Amino acid sequence: MPSFTPGRWNARWIWGPRTKSRGRRVVALRRRFHVDSVADEVPCRLWADSRYVLWVGTREVARGPVRINPRRAVYDAVDLAPYLHPGENVVGALVWLYDSAVPWWMPAPTFASGVSGGAFVLEAQLEPGEWLVTDASWRARALSGWGADPAAGVTGRGRERIDLAALPVTWLGPEFDDADWEPARELRGHGVGEPARAEPPSYPFALARERDLSWPARTQRSLSSTKPGIWEAGEVVFGQIVVDLEAPAGTEVSLTAREFTDEAASASALQESLGATIRADGTRRRVELLDAYGFRTIEVEAPEGARVHGIEVAERTFPVTGDAWFECSDELLNRVWAVGRRTVSLCSLDAYLDCPTREQRAWTGDSVVHQMVDLTTNADWSLARWHPRLAASPRADGMLPMAVAGDAEHSDMTVIPDWALHWVHSVWNLYRYVGYAEVESLLPVAEGVLRWFEPWVDDDGLPVDVPGWVIIDWASVYTEGNCAALCGLWGRALLEFAEMAEAGDDRGRASWARATHARLATGAEALWDPERERYADSRVAGRLRPMASQHAQAAAIVGRLAPEDRWPRLVELLTTERDLVHATFSRADGPAAPGSNATVGGDYLLSGPPPEPWWDVERQLVRAQPFFRYVVHDALAAAGRSDLIAPLCRDWRALLERCPTSWGETWFGGTVSHGWASTPTRDLMTRVLGVEPAAPGFSAVGVEPALGDLAWARGAVPCPGGTIRVDADRHRVRVTSPLAIHHRDRQLPPGTHEIERPA
Repeated sequence: MPSFTPGRWNARWIWGPRTKSRGRRVVALRRRFHVDSVADEVPCRLWADSRYVLWVGTREVARGPVRINPRRAVYDAVDLAPYLHPGENVVGALVWLYDSAVPWWMPAPTFASGVSGGAFVLEAQLEPGEWLVTDASWRARALSGWGADPAAGVTGRGRERIDLAALPVTWLGPEFDDADWEPARELRGHGVGEPARAEPPSYPFALARERDLSWPARTQRSLSSTKPGIWEAGEVVFGQIVVDLEAPAGTEVSLTAREFTDEAASASALQESLGATIRADGTRRRVELLDAYGFRTIEVEAPEGARVHGIEVAERTFPVTGDAWFECSDELLNRVWAVGRRTVSLCSLDAYLDCPTREQRAWTGDSVVHQMVDLTTNADWSLARWHPRLAASPRADGMLPMAVAGDAEHSDMTVIPDWALHWVHSVWNLYRYVGYAEVESLLPVAEGVLRWFEPWVDDDGLPVDVPGWVIIDWASVYTEGNCAALCGLWGRALLEFAEMAEAGDDRGRASWARATHARLATGAEALWDPERERYADSRVAGRLRPMASQHAQAAAIVGRLAPEDRWPRLVELLTTERDLVHATFSRADGPAAPGSNATVGGDYLLSGPPPEPWWDVERQLVRAQPFFRYVVHDALAAAGRSDLIAPLCRDWRALLERCPTSWGETWFGGTVSHGWASTPTRDLMTRVLGVEPAAPGFSAVGVEPALGDLAWARGAVPCPGGTIRVDADRHRVRVTSPLAIHHRDRQLPPGTHEIERPA
């Protein structure tokens, strides 16, 4: 489809009639038009503040736009040709404006803009020189009774409200009489000093470029009615709820999406009440909610006379393409791989989400695991490339928001310094898999993140008492003073930044990063506890505290703070099962049993300080939670012990006890649809099969299988040139690759090769 040229649009900003309503506002827009014939392509671009659904006739075309800081908004582009027919056509849109920031949308600074209080724009080239555009010829209706309750709780959202009487079911048909609708209201899009034009671009919505993110893949799934008022999906699902409803006019039916229920199907304390209240119009209708919900169960409350004929979910998740797969001699690990892939899909839409069932925020650090799963199991890398750019939205001080393109960035509630360092790692991942050109524009943002730490560096070269929320993960990791895990993550980011800067021949910044790292590595000796032969979690006022964790040891390796001759000892600490303890600050008096339903976080997040340890700090180390395990596994690989990773992936068996189809937030609690817990899916491809880029941009492939205690493993991994296939056992490796192959000290041309493995 041809791209649109830069400059002013043909279409005009429009919205519905003025109303005095407050809260979420929903507007229906429609335009009837005639075409003699349909061109092979009908390129269309559109955008809305806040969200839209577009139809041609009764066929849904698109939902959007993608979440992004509104100062960098991008428009959607679709081809209308498949939806048009010669003769009369109708294009319709439901457009809604949130009354305040939500997890996936943040309001623009429209105080001095003529485009405020909701906006929609669309233009489509029907034929050369013939355009369908938004203007006053469109018909509009403000939908009374459509909206949402005020946002509340950690979810940052309120229950939807839909009054079906405000929108006849036939509104998308060419025969529908819209005479009582009003002409769409054209908006004069201008800011201070701008001409008062009705056509974009207008401050603050420049709309200078098209989205370069694949559209979600839609799957319609039916729920089962298991008991009166209860409909089950069978697993966590994510999308728009669709209800087939028949009820007397004025009857209200309530739908509540649940991730957790007890036997009475009442709400669990782990899940806020999310869903919608629908006011019926006396007909039987299929109603699709506007917002997306993640859930396992729908609870229906309906008065006598109302009937729910069925409930479906229209899943709209990021597409998984290509033919990636994995299997090995351990059926548990095969299941672990598949559950991880499914969990990342549940958390992938127009960004990588923390979870679909609760927040749906695009956290800056969580996404690094989602991205690595996509790079190793999905041929479509557009989201893996998009999310680091989405998150490259620095504050004035250079630090990134803890979550972007939503209420967290809008309110700037706090920063998580270590999350920004995980973001730098996601940029480095792109450098390895896609190449330097992909990350060149992100390096100034990465430099800003790294330099943010400089004012907090003490005389030893270590960050000390940095502001913000240093979370590390939900385990009991003590971060006061000099935090060893944070130092290691900063060290890793400095080296990765230096490598990328050198690839761009930016020797000055590379030299600064390496010099800063050298000083950090020297100072990190102050965190080494020579008596216990391990890195302490923290040093306060010049004194080591006795607590230690897997996090500190792993970060010391990946950040190259620990001398290599110390790595065997650190590997021993990371993998000695008897000395590892499940500890979390939310459970102050004992371990949180894997597979249980404990809570995450704790009051200390708001009141502090964290509780004193209950475990034997002289001997035991705190285990990493599923998220930080990617760093632990990377540390083992860096230390030459990838053979230990397959056995460690069996730890995820505990998560299957809480939910057999998607991963939990922690070993013991939280949501059961957290993509950040999917590290084994990546590792079974990159460590067990051993497939990784051998050069930046994936111009060659390294194949170094590490089976551990497995008898065999085989699978397929995507790359820019096609698919890499590996079949390995203890005696040989068979590789088929479209790229040159690096295996140990051998370099092989593209093709199929069988390599003997040493006894």
